[in-house]
Amino acid sequence: MTGLTVIQCHFVRGVLNHRLRFGQPDKTVTLDKYRKLACFKPNQTLGYIRWRANEYGTQDWRFFILKTQMTGLLTRVPGVSPAVKVLAAFNGSQAVKRALNAFDDVEETLSASGETLPDAYWISFQNDLSTRQSLSGLLPHSSYLEARDVV
Repeated sequence: MTGLTVIQCHFVRGVLNHRLRFGQPDKTVTLDKYRKLACFKPNQTLGYIRWRANEYGTQDWRFFILKTQMTGLLTRVPGVSPAVKVLAAFNGSQAVKRALNAFDDVEETLSASGETLPDAYWISFQNDLSTRQSLSGLLPHSSYLEARDVV
């Protein structure tokens, strides 16, 4: 699996849920009933959710927008090997819920999934959400959508 970025997906009901929110892996390796490895080629964008709970409720909830690449400024993310470029990161229940709701609005606007949006969009997406700006300003600009359809 040289040159591929490997994402660990793991599910245990009520305890653990690490999964892809969007992005199409080039290869998926099923380890067992609860675990998979999703392998991505360089320069692909994906959404990755990590959720963990115990008897006291949610302990950790994170949502990452990542770009797979082998060079440049890279960050280590739990469950991802090797390091990746983090385009947006949300930590905590309220921040993740807000980001996922905003992302649902973006997906409704787009004809395709989030991997078609440019890197700069995800950086401004995180900035706007972290400053609690209105969600209507987060939707992709119509001229961008028209230009993307021409190309």
